Amino acid sequence: MESARKKILTARILPMDRPGNVLDWMAFQAGRISAGGVGPVPPGLLAGAERIDLPGRTILPALHDCHVHFLETGLMEIDVDLSVASTYEEVLDLVASAARTFRGELLRAHSFDPDLLPDGRFPTAAELDAISTDLPILIKRRDGHSAVVNTKAFGALSIDPDVPGVDMDSSGRPTGILREKAYEQASRAAKRALSHAERVECFRLAARQAARRGIGVVHALTGSDDPENRDVEILLEVAGGLPVDVVIWPQLEDIDRVVALGLPRIGGCLLLDGSFSSGTAALVEPYADREGDGRLYYTDDFLTGFYRAAHSRGLQVAVHALGGRAIAQALSSVEVAVGPAALDSRFRIEHCELPSPSQTATMRRLGMGACVQPTFEFLWGGPGGMYERRLGEARAARSNPFRTLLDAGVPLAGGSDSYVTPMDSLLGIHSAVNRPNEAEQISVFEAVSLFTSGAAWFSFDEGLRGTLEVGKEASFTVLAADPFGVDASTIREIGVEGLFLRGESVAGG
Repeated sequence: MESARKKILTARILPMDRPGNVLDWMAFQAGRISAGGVGPVPPGLLAGAERIDLPGRTILPALHDCHVHFLETGLMEIDVDLSVASTYEEVLDLVASAARTFRGELLRAHSFDPDLLPDGRFPTAAELDAISTDLPILIKRRDGHSAVVNTKAFGALSIDPDVPGVDMDSSGRPTGILREKAYEQASRAAKRALSHAERVECFRLAARQAARRGIGVVHALTGSDDPENRDVEILLEVAGGLPVDVVIWPQLEDIDRVVALGLPRIGGCLLLDGSFSSGTAALVEPYADREGDGRLYYTDDFLTGFYRAAHSRGLQVAVHALGGRAIAQALSSVEVAVGPAALDSRFRIEHCELPSPSQTATMRRLGMGACVQPTFEFLWGGPGGMYERRLGEARAARSNPFRTLLDAGVPLAGGSDSYVTPMDSLLGIHSAVNRPNEAEQISVFEAVSLFTSGAAWFSFDEGLRGTLEVGKEASFTVLAADPFGVDASTIREIGVEGLFLRGESVAGG
């Protein structure tokens, strides 16, 4: 609850309304900022005020994360974590150990990344069958675009062997590896096994994780068009009791359902293509380390109709598009379906990792922005990284072109894609400033803006939050050091020491 009592905060306050602006104090009441200044607090403001003195601490507007798979982020704290495995044998040992005591309907494991293991491959269904033939086992690749299942899970999840993305061996039998539509089918089926209570707990776990990281606003991607999936409705029910603010992105194609729920946006990770790491992103030219150039998941006619119908109902739309062919499909669909009227719609492209110069210009002309994930470059960019292996040196150098997009006037916001990378906005800021390709690095101010003012703009909240200005919410993150004052190579090491929303300290922040 917002306190009506006046409060005075003293610290190093960075309003983020313009570069170089620093305040020594800020006054707020009933959750809104009433004044701020440099030097001593005016005596008249101190009368009857509660003081919050944070010497040596730095204040930023409450950090945002604009791309979080909310349910799956909570599941990470429940399911088997394979990110700690450094060998293929450790992966199987972790799964086998969990299977010995597991009593649920489906054993789920996450954060498997064959690119980081010496073996460089997925387990097979036969190898997982050696762990258990009675317990369904699902292992998700870290990028959330492919998985492997044992034979029991293949049947329990009702995977159609004829759906695109079912990997077959030389004799025509499924290997257990699932990509594209087969993976999406398995993922949806796996979620059906979750109870209402488990879903609520996942949302709460994800929200608490965000608060601990100083993230006050989460753009939560959730739900599916599965008629049995009510995740959007459940999140709407519990959102008011979570410790952070949630901007809900329903991952639905059902426009009528979204409008009936009173939500102003649709999509989020509506997948136009897949990922580089799984080899399923739709490229203009083939991959450098494998055959093929990926695949588009929707037809042009469907996507054009979807944009037209959504815009006619007043909905903001976001779609997932990594490769150049997927970005081209999104832009051409908006051009045909909406045209110049898109300027006021703030349509988003999630990831937008390989736009061409002409596509960047089209985005600017249509008023479309990108929700980018700088931590991808921290984990997979640079010489010898996954981007270079999949795309080749030239294309890898122009992936995630933050500098180019900003210089072209394309609005940007920052996200983590959690569970793919951690909900850690400071790591995102660090990654954008220290991008391996120096030509695409951005300044600290621009990087912080991705997770504050830029993020607020994408939810039409720039009049409410994103900067610390009079009249706006007193929602802010407390840092142990100033990201503008430390060596750029150490930004990710700055500690988060608190989170306030509308003037009140958030438990767990």
